Amino acid sequence: MVVARSAQKVSPTFSESEAVEIADPDPVLRPQGRPRGLERGGRHSGRRTMRIGFSSSCAIGLAIALTLGGVSTVKAQQTDSTRRTTTRTAKRTTRTTRSSQRIPISKDRNTSTGEVAQPAPPPVNQDSIAAAERARQDSIAAVERARQDSIARVEQMRRDSIAAAERRRQDSVAAVEKARQDSIARADSIARAEAARIRFMRGAGGFYLGVAAGASVPQGDISSAAANTGGYSTGWNVTVPIGYDFPMTPFGLRVDGSFDRLGGKNTGSFSAPDLTAWSINMDGKLRIPIGRTFSRFYVLGGATTSKFTGFNRDFSNPNAPTNQQTFSDASWKWGWNAGAGFNFNFGHMTGLFLESRYLSVSPDAVTGFPYSSAHWIPVVLGIQF
Repeated sequence: MVVARSAQKVSPTFSESEAVEIADPDPVLRPQGRPRGLERGGRHSGRRTMRIGFSSSCAIGLAIALTLGGVSTVKAQQTDSTRRTTTRTAKRTTRTTRSSQRIPISKDRNTSTGEVAQPAPPPVNQDSIAAAERARQDSIAAVERARQDSIARVEQMRRDSIAAAERRRQDSVAAVEKARQDSIARADSIARAEAARIRFMRGAGGFYLGVAAGASVPQGDISSAAANTGGYSTGWNVTVPIGYDFPMTPFGLRVDGSFDRLGGKNTGSFSAPDLTAWSINMDGKLRIPIGRTFSRFYVLGGATTSKFTGFNRDFSNPNAPTNQQTFSDASWKWGWNAGAGFNFNFGHMTGLFLESRYLSVSPDAVTGFPYSSAHWIPVVLGIQF
């Protein structure tokens, strides 16, 4: 079946002109001297002879063509069989491209030997090759650019990571340093505040007013008996201080008024009256702070002026003396005082104080109070604010 089809495909075809040329290849060689009847008959005989020769040639050519077509078909079948076997073997790994178009085989009309002309190879498109090469180069360049971009991104990410880690480290170091500085600053601030507080407490000052009361103890001559008097014993005292302490310094000023009542000692047949000393003390003050508090020791001293009243001045009747010395009749006598005390302050200038002073005044010796010097020590407890 295959041989027959190939024979049909490669069978030569001839046109009428070619048939005529073959049928009468050389009309000039025809005999000229024949009768008309013989000439026609000879022409017919010659035509039959040529037709027989042409038929023989066609038969021989057809046989050669069939033989060549059969061989080509067998080779093609062997090639297809081999290709199918190879395709089945490499089915999983290789995809075989098959051509669904068969190459036509035709006899060359210009050859008389019966050879089959091979198909000419398709023309090569140089533009397609150049385009493919450019596409390949572009693809390689794109891949290289992508690789370089990827490397650059990785490097940039690495640098960014290192920079971020360094920034975090620097921020951490800065935060630690800032915390340390803040701690130092807070400590310094606390220390300064504490020092300022202590300095303020130790050097607190300002005006103050107080009141105190206590005992008053006579000293020296006035505690002993003399003419028309039996002397004086321990009495009581009231003191009202007003002062000003200079801030941030240990110095201050104070003025106070005091009232001392000393008990008279009886002598003879009458009851001795009490002695009253009205005093104004004008003192300087030196403060000595105690620890980190408002409390302090202090010493003070200054001038004193006093009036003495209450003693009898008329002893016409020794058993009933009269005419006691009054405040308006008395005169101020000068002296001095010195003492010390302790402030237990629970505020700026508010607190308790305990104080004792020695007062010495030089009065005029008169009837009823025959002393030229008077000394006494008041010991008081008071509050100031």
